Amino acid sequence: MQPAARQADTKDAGLGIRILLASMLVMAVGGLLVWFAVLRESQAFWTNAGGYPIWLRNLVRLTYLPLFAVAVAVLAVLSMVCYTKVWRSARVFVMGALILLVCWGLLAISGYIAMSNNITNLLEGRELHYHPQ
Repeated sequence: MQPAARQADTKDAGLGIRILLASMLVMAVGGLLVWFAVLRESQAFWTNAGGYPIWLRNLVRLTYLPLFAVAVAVLAVLSMVCYTKVWRSARVFVMGALILLVCWGLLAISGYIAMSNNITNLLEGRELHYHPQ
């Protein structure tokens, strides 16, 4: 058997690696959400003239908001775990914190792209999903 201190180090390292892997997965999802947000706000994407397949239009329409909500929830939990856990390794904590900041940034960019047109339309008194031709 290992001493208790060594078991705690191994357990912390395993948790840190799992947090890093989950954060990198959320970062990939954040990149996908940015792409989906750009597609959602493109008028050509929703028409046949845009040349996008119908399955992609349906995928973006049906999955953007649920995927965004799940990503925010998972990222909030990962952030709480990362920042409330006292790490013995500063390197793992810094790496995890940087990856989480990138993830939050990608989600913020995606949310901004998705909402910017609607906010502008509200301020100018137009319909919510109005796009100038």
